[in-house]
Amino acid sequence: MNGYILTTTQNTHGWVVYENDISTDYQNFFKGDFIASSPTLFYRVSRKTYLKKVEKAILLESSGPELVSRRLKEVLEATSKSIQFFDAELFCEGEKIEGFYAANLPYKINCVDIEHSEFRLTNFDPQDPEYMFYYMRLRDNLFKEFDIDIVRCREMHRCIVVNEKIKKALFDAGLKGLQFSDSIDMTPQERSIVERI
Repeated sequence: MNGYILTTTQNTHGWVVYENDISTDYQNFFKGDFIASSPTLFYRVSRKTYLKKVEKAILLESSGPELVSRRLKEVLEATSKSIQFFDAELFCEGEKIEGFYAANLPYKINCVDIEHSEFRLTNFDPQDPEYMFYYMRLRDNLFKEFDIDIVRCREMHRCIVVNEKIKKALFDAGLKGLQFSDSIDMTPQERSIVERI
């Protein structure tokens, strides 16, 4: 079963800031493990001008764990057992914003077809290589060996990868503002093929 990189149609980077100094270490969310106890998660909207955009968002990037809206959480919970959600405290200038949850993906697997991707190594550790991708392509039949449907990408831990079942459920739910692709092209060649809802 093929995999798809799940992102938003609108770049949400910078809208929300994770409060590292008063929250659980964000790196716990990128290990690919279950989190047993409820973490402390504080976020703030970086500018008041982003408030309306944040309130309408389905999925929000941050400097910490991703935030998902209540609607996205409900669809994912109904479809998958491969994801955890935690209450998040999100504020804009002292005003609390309800309806967002931090997502933890307990499974982290090799997702990238290294032979058909373009990259450079940013470290020299063969046991735990780190990549800077110019073109990143997912492996074919990515979920064939696993009984899971949503994972964190080992080669690029900020990437969420879903299977066709999750993709269909999100399309069927009519959630707007999400996109799915089997590759990301950072070069001018525009090789990414993207499906949007």
